[in-house]
Amino acid sequence: MDSKRAPDSYLLSRDHVDCDRLNLQHSLWTQMFGYLLHPLIDTSNPHLKVADLGTGTALTPPRAFLPSNVRLHEWDIFSEVPEHLVGQYDVVHVRLLVFVVRGEPTELLRRFLTLLMTNFQIDSIGLTLDRIYARAEPGGWLQWGEPDVPSMRLVKADPSLAENGLRELFELTAAQDPRLIPQWPDQLGAYFAREGLTAVETHRVQAAATAPHLEFAMHQCNLLMYEMIAARAADGSRAQQIRALIPRAVGESKRGAMYAMHRVVVVGQKKQP
Repeated sequence: MDSKRAPDSYLLSRDHVDCDRLNLQHSLWTQMFGYLLHPLIDTSNPHLKVADLGTGTALTPPRAFLPSNVRLHEWDIFSEVPEHLVGQYDVVHVRLLVFVVRGEPTELLRRFLTLLMTNFQIDSIGLTLDRIYARAEPGGWLQWGEPDVPSMRLVKADPSLAENGLRELFELTAAQDPRLIPQWPDQLGAYFAREGLTAVETHRVQAAATAPHLEFAMHQCNLLMYEMIAARAADGSRAQQIRALIPRAVGESKRGAMYAMHRVVVVGQKKQP
């Protein structure tokens, strides 16, 4: 399911280069965590209905090339949930909305929960989000994964290696937009609990310690974002500064320096009323 905002508000590009980056990022993320859906979620039902929100790669493939059990819907996640999507899914999967969310994610979380399958029938149109949410039956699962950007640190193969280019690049881009260094992902489990989900579990991965080859591959994948950020920067002088730093950062990376951060997946199930 593709959820997007107006193009002028998105920090990255929506082209073939970013599609390649997203596919690589998806593969690396899955290797880091070891699953697509958390083991708490029972996937034995062959008819399981999963809503994958914010699927950036869904922008590009012709529908004729998609698997027969895949359907695409366009929905601005900052608007009300379309009536035909309410209560339709066993699992809602969300990942990497850090560059989209401004502030904290409570309202989005509530919207995502209304997508989960229910046993009641909505027999009147025009229900408010709060009324739909209050009437929802339990049982469905929400899984949300994000990087914990404030945990970012520089890791080097040798302490003597240079890192100033990478450090300056991160600091310069982080200052451009608050979405580039969000504080809320590390607290997702608490947000789930406040909204009444049960069986909440938080899975944190520190790949720099457990699988540094994957962390370095993800670091190289993420370096692609800086050209995109520069291209969309409103401040022309800052864009020039970002572009000037990229070759230094790439050189330092080749010699063995990388960004490393924690990543988190949170799952939770609606509780019984």
